[in-house]
Amino acid sequence: MHGSVVHRKLTFGPFELSIGERLLRRDGRVLPLGDRALDILTYLAERPGEVIAKQELIDHVWSGVTVEEGSLRVHVAAIRKALGDGQFGNRYIANIKGRGYSLVSTVVPPLGGTESRNAKFSPQGRLPVRPIMMIGRETVVAEVSEKLRNERFVTLLGPGGIGKTTIALAVGRAAAEEFGGEVHFVDLESLTEPRHVAGAVATSLGLALTSKDPGRELVDLVGSRKLLIILDNCEHVIETVALLAEQLYQESEHVYLLTTSRELLKVGGEHCWRVLALDFPLDDSEQTADSVLRYPAVQLLARRVAARAGSFILTDEEAPFVAEMCRKLDGIPLAIELAAGQVAALGLKSTLARLEPLELAHRSAVVRHQTLKATLDWSYNLLSDVERIVLRRISPFVDQFSLEGARYVVGELGIGNGEIFDAITGLVEKSLIATRIYEMQAPYRLLDTTRAYAFEKLEEHAEVDVVLRRYGEYVAGYLESQRVALLECEETDKSSRVLQTARHLPL
Repeated sequence: MHGSVVHRKLTFGPFELSIGERLLRRDGRVLPLGDRALDILTYLAERPGEVIAKQELIDHVWSGVTVEEGSLRVHVAAIRKALGDGQFGNRYIANIKGRGYSLVSTVVPPLGGTESRNAKFSPQGRLPVRPIMMIGRETVVAEVSEKLRNERFVTLLGPGGIGKTTIALAVGRAAAEEFGGEVHFVDLESLTEPRHVAGAVATSLGLALTSKDPGRELVDLVGSRKLLIILDNCEHVIETVALLAEQLYQESEHVYLLTTSRELLKVGGEHCWRVLALDFPLDDSEQTADSVLRYPAVQLLARRVAARAGSFILTDEEAPFVAEMCRKLDGIPLAIELAAGQVAALGLKSTLARLEPLELAHRSAVVRHQTLKATLDWSYNLLSDVERIVLRRISPFVDQFSLEGARYVVGELGIGNGEIFDAITGLVEKSLIATRIYEMQAPYRLLDTTRAYAFEKLEEHAEVDVVLRRYGEYVAGYLESQRVALLECEETDKSSRVLQTARHLPL
């Protein structure tokens, strides 16, 4: 066996796993662990963050032997005991219900085969080693880096699949040298208990918590170290993350925080950076190959298709189809990457003709990104009951809509005005409704993919008929009010301005 394999070692938290020696150490001390348990731990450590199916683990560890799932559970329990998993919030092995197990810790090879807790890390520090294809985000990365340098605490805000994690990793890599390699990435997705947040952060820093006040202990252990901590996927444990982030920011002046979330943490020191979709060609823009390839959304699609198909040359004939596809996918990077697989297999025209964004799939992505539906499920499941009701009932609005329009369509269906307004606010804060202030108004809009998902929920709850009736009544009333206004202004110099205004006012 090659020497590099024999002596290969992986570290996570305060542990060192020597694959060649088949030993697990903590602070230089060998921990007792059986052969089967070591095989399981090694398999998980070589694919950190991935959820490994139980049957896959069984097939790997007990190749050619029929064993019950209970045997796997016994050895996983032994691993957890050796790691002290769950003690003081330190988490290493997660059991993802109905799916399998995952090592929820950043794994890195130690420098020179060994690494002390105080050693400097490589320029990529504790960042996961994963390929990044980033198009159209260079300016964003530079600006976020500068904002982080000045403010110390920045949250990348946006809906699922918009590219927050990709940007965060790029910022981390760009800042690695400035932080002496002390850049630590903490993926919170697999956490099911908020009380494990501090332990997950500590594990990424190579620390182990031992007190009943993990936030205080973490601050003390960090001390005066200059660190960049990237907290990824905060929304499902947001209250706990918010408290810990605020404590780290306020009590550790050399700790810099970059968080990604679908809603703000809303704590002192936090500065928001809203991540927008990639620019795509509008339907009234020039539709030649050269013109559409100026847009980052088209560039990403072309690059992804080429990667899947071996090559891809966009022609003038195909350019309008690409432009339309990127519009239908709202310029969302995840949606574009998922669609690229179908384009590579079926071609542009066939894919566009049968394009169902919510069903696009990618097996190798993390679960919440394997389909757009899974991404939206993740957000939908975090909503309150009233927010879910309002989201599905505003799905008939194809373009912009007003607060009054939403109130009319959702109202008289068992929800009061105050609850509707609060729910709209919550959906905006959670990046499910887009809005902007325009001439003292705040027109709202659902992304097409979000609207399609919300309408599916409307169908699931058998509310289509009653909601569409309310929507039709509102549109009819709105159009009648505009007709009366136009008639009143017909003989004035203002008539043309009213016509133009009527075209752009949200429903």
